[in-house]
Amino acid sequence: MIDAIPSLADMTPAWLTAQLHKNGYDAKVMSVESHAIGTGQVGATYRLKLIYDGPANGAPPTLVAKLPSNDPVSKAAGRSYMTYMRESRFYALFAGKKPMAIPNHLFIAFDDDSHDFALLMHDLPSHAPGNQLLVPTRAEAELAMDAAAGIHAAWWGDPSLDTLDWLSGTKAVPPQMDSEALYAMLWPAFCNRYSDRITKEMEIVGERYLGNIQRWLDSRSGPRCLTHNDFRPDNMLYCADDEDKPIVIVDWQTVGVGEGASDIAYYLGTSMDPATRKAEERGLLARYRTQLDRHNIPFADLAHQWDAYRLASFSGMLMGVTASMVVEQTDRGDAMFLAMSERSALMAIDHAEIALDF
Repeated sequence: MIDAIPSLADMTPAWLTAQLHKNGYDAKVMSVESHAIGTGQVGATYRLKLIYDGPANGAPPTLVAKLPSNDPVSKAAGRSYMTYMRESRFYALFAGKKPMAIPNHLFIAFDDDSHDFALLMHDLPSHAPGNQLLVPTRAEAELAMDAAAGIHAAWWGDPSLDTLDWLSGTKAVPPQMDSEALYAMLWPAFCNRYSDRITKEMEIVGERYLGNIQRWLDSRSGPRCLTHNDFRPDNMLYCADDEDKPIVIVDWQTVGVGEGASDIAYYLGTSMDPATRKAEERGLLARYRTQLDRHNIPFADLAHQWDAYRLASFSGMLMGVTASMVVEQTDRGDAMFLAMSERSALMAIDHAEIALDF
């Protein structure tokens, strides 16, 4: 057990002043205002407006705090599926070690017993959030490819990743995180809840993977790397005028290890309507491969990436089915999870020669 994890109420002017001092800022916070931001359903995120007692001396006018969800169902899911642990440990162990398109943080703490956590990050007020219910522009998609390549390249083929039992997809993952059992348990509930909204394609693909999740995962044979695993517009912030960080990737609660092309398939499969995806996927995958080359990644063969990409078509539907059943139900959440699942099912059917025949 560690010292109590700060709640939003605990993030007082004195506490914030202490965190700023620890990060090299010589300023004193006089007051703080907070308001909720974001669309996340497993965590609660707030923008903190800081008023300083005297000169700010370069200290930020706003910060962002991320805490466990206020909804008991979502909070229980965060504990059961180790999402709070994963995000906390990602920032504690990976952030700042190598260049990645992620927010800079000032404070991170996690309690192993309660799974409470607190993350304090620099705000990015000039960056606009993406929207899962809208199709990303070509420029936004290209930025996503660039960011994915940078993240994947940072730990490409690193064997130490498989020693971490809190990262999904590693050889050390405990049985309670088994995707096969989770999907088998939640697919019937998903079908029951959305019985009048499940398409024929969703049913075909959903049934094909029932009992075959592990075989599908085992069929992946390429080099592994750190993967985001929820790589989609809701978890991206854009600012074309920011030369250093034109895109920032947030929400690392599902971070894991796998083939990099799975993040690309997840992004294109869940975020684009089928016509747009089919028109753009080869060009965007080629851009991703080119960016890997620029990071000096030796295994970036486009033919292999294309196969790995198609094989990962189901990844977005897997998330849509499982996540929708374990977090607080909302109208936007329903629309989002159904869109993700339907688009990914159509992608799997488009690439049935590999996505449905593994």
